[in-house]
Amino acid sequence: MRHLLNHFFLTIFGILEILIAFGIAAFFSFIGSVFLGLVNAAVINTAITKSEKSALWLAFGGVLPEIPYTLIAILGASYVGVLENYKIHLSIAMGVVFILMGLTYMLKKNATPVTTEEPKTGAFSNFTKGFLLAIANPQLIFYWSGYLILFQTGAFTDGKPFFTFTDSPWDPSKWSFAFGAAAGAFLILFIYIKLSTVYKNQLTKLIGDKFSLIIGALFIGIGLFSIIKNVI
Repeated sequence: MRHLLNHFFLTIFGILEILIAFGIAAFFSFIGSVFLGLVNAAVINTAITKSEKSALWLAFGGVLPEIPYTLIAILGASYVGVLENYKIHLSIAMGVVFILMGLTYMLKKNATPVTTEEPKTGAFSNFTKGFLLAIANPQLIFYWSGYLILFQTGAFTDGKPFFTFTDSPWDPSKWSFAFGAAAGAFLILFIYIKLSTVYKNQLTKLIGDKFSLIIGALFIGIGLFSIIKNVI
């Protein structure tokens, strides 16, 4: 009976860790994808000039590279145990990186989607376009590497990691985290598509700059928190 209970609780905790990994990845992917980059601008433009369905296909293609890029980042971050003695230095360094990223978000001008009417293209064409735009952005690896180092060194939680990954390439938490990253990115693209359909070309003029400032401020806040927490 005790063995069955232990197995039951281990299963429950395992499922919870998978869900936590998915939720955390989805949240930070959503936050990081708000800025109007290449894929976002292309999705908005497609929703305005073609159709919602075409934009959805482009969004599907645009989030797929999140999965392999996130898995690559996890592979790199899995060696973090070797650098445990450098935890404070790593946290401060990543804090500086996040502050610089935040400043970049706040200072860089948003890409404005073109609003000229274009002929409709097929689903595969839109899917491929989204995939190619996203695959050309390997910065995702560094984005997730930074967060994973902070998560797994416990920089945010007094030394206790949010979750742990095993050495197995089939670790469910790894794949859950990767799919969570894709889900978070798709969610913000889906919101952009819906808003673009309703508000058309007024969307970027109305809230584009505000989005950049908000996301930049969040990155700077995370960076400052990481530095202050490990210095004081």
